[in-house]
Amino acid sequence: MRNMAFSTALLITTLSGAPLLGFDLETLPGKPEPVFGELSAGNLRTSGNTDRTTFAVVSVKWQLFRDAMQVKTLRTDPAWGAQILSGASKVPVAKGDTLFISFMVRCPRAETESGCGSLQVFLQNAKTYESFVSASAAPGQEWRPLHLRYTVPWDCQPGYFEIAIHLGHADQTIEIADVIAVNLGPGIDVSALPYNRITYEGRAPDAPWRKGAADRIEELRKGGATVRLTTPEGGPLTNVKVRARLTRHRYQFGTFLDDGDTLLRESPDGRKYRETVCQLFNRVTCPLYWSDGWGWENPERRMVYLAMAQWAKSNGFHTRGHCLVWPGWKWMPKRIEALKDDPAALKSAIDAHLTEVATLMRPIRFDTYDVVNEPRVNHVVQDILGQQEMANWFKLVHAIDPRPALCLNEYNIIAGGGNTDAEIETYIKQIRTLLDLGAPLGVIGVQCHIGENLTPPEKIIAILDRLATLKLPIHATEFDIATDDWETQGDYLRDFLTAFFSHPATESITQWGFWEKAHWIPRAALFTKDWRIKPAGQAYMDLVNGEWRTDAQGKTDDQGYFRTRGFYGDYEVTLTFPDGRTVTRPLSHKRDGTAATWQFGEKDGK
Repeated sequence: MRNMAFSTALLITTLSGAPLLGFDLETLPGKPEPVFGELSAGNLRTSGNTDRTTFAVVSVKWQLFRDAMQVKTLRTDPAWGAQILSGASKVPVAKGDTLFISFMVRCPRAETESGCGSLQVFLQNAKTYESFVSASAAPGQEWRPLHLRYTVPWDCQPGYFEIAIHLGHADQTIEIADVIAVNLGPGIDVSALPYNRITYEGRAPDAPWRKGAADRIEELRKGGATVRLTTPEGGPLTNVKVRARLTRHRYQFGTFLDDGDTLLRESPDGRKYRETVCQLFNRVTCPLYWSDGWGWENPERRMVYLAMAQWAKSNGFHTRGHCLVWPGWKWMPKRIEALKDDPAALKSAIDAHLTEVATLMRPIRFDTYDVVNEPRVNHVVQDILGQQEMANWFKLVHAIDPRPALCLNEYNIIAGGGNTDAEIETYIKQIRTLLDLGAPLGVIGVQCHIGENLTPPEKIIAILDRLATLKLPIHATEFDIATDDWETQGDYLRDFLTAFFSHPATESITQWGFWEKAHWIPRAALFTKDWRIKPAGQAYMDLVNGEWRTDAQGKTDDQGYFRTRGFYGDYEVTLTFPDGRTVTRPLSHKRDGTAATWQFGEKDGK
């Protein structure tokens, strides 16, 4: 088991070294008093859509708690369509008292992008359901604790509070055990109470994987560059100060753009959003979802998509269109599902959509399209039209617009702690089938939605090695880390980027959003809603705009040469001559060699 910081869990091990987990009330300050009565698995209340959710008390082995409430659910909308409840509070709670809630949770199975489960726990008003404090979690297969803490601002009578755990966010199996909810009384330092911490293998500063990654980055992502300065007659210009500053990486660091409501808005947040995109990224992913009200079928959303793509083009970004076909009925327009019994009409409708999007977007000159999204789980169309139909989609888009690299995009390949052997083998098989069918596949897309079951950096590199056998470039298409442990989130972002950037088969890493108010998982953002930078955001900037951004300075030698070694990309080279003249010129630093000779007369640069 990972070295997790169970600062408030009683930790005993079996003879084999496996941890036995259970909460120890004696570690808490104050005088813990139960708020909701008995909260054993058998006493928990349940509520859910019986067609989509089942509840059962199951036995637990090798832990200090004996049983758990197991919930098997399909995704419900809203998420409280599958929930566990404490029942109403049984005692009065005074103003200034601190409530502390804790339980153990694990997720044996989840059909999610990260391979982890998804839940939210609320302390809420038992009658109005107003939430006072909440936490989200993305548990993996191992037991872990989840904590809530809340200092009550007013006197509350019995029956005021309840705990609600919403579980309908995904198709998943969740197990909840060892629930406690206590009043610690007044005068408690809430910051000293336990919070949800996670960690991962390879986090240590001296972890062995780091040297290999650093060596690969030095070899793969950097190279020597030479500039020679001469007179018009060819004589050397010596003692000229030179500053070579990287302004745009060759490697592509990107973000998904929000749905346009922020990007295109003329507001303080809109301006800050656009400025941040331009400061941090050289690539953007533009939405092209084919759906009803929220996607391409809605003419208003279609115009927003076009406007977003045009903004990206006019600002010089590398661009990716996401996505052309997401072949599951819940992601496609209802009119397409209505054709499921007419294969010829279904094929014709999809081909017409691909033709329309590729034709309209051709002037944007996308670099990449996600042609098919998540076909491992979403394959109802292929089941009707045949597996070869995916290859036909690639061929059709390429025939209309041959410029973009075409991508197959899949989830749960690098996520889920890296315990994804079956998913990887399925993905490799799909890619090889497409290539055998002549599909012009140009990019392997791995989504990288990371939950709290963090894939160790060494395992990331090993998975990339397996995918690299396909001889296609690999993109991290949708990267984020969903956790409330900001410190670990920052460390892991640094290490994920380092491992991925170091691999020779990779070309791009795209954050799936960066601002809390425009992010599909707000706690995964790099910036809070009021634009405070989180440790993950700082780690990103320290690497992409710091350690990996060359700013070299020196002087030309007696032959007029300035030599340096730097990251590949576009540079701004500033020359300062002995007489004070200053000249700035662009320089493109490429892997195949960079050497430039510039001539200057006496008055050049004035």
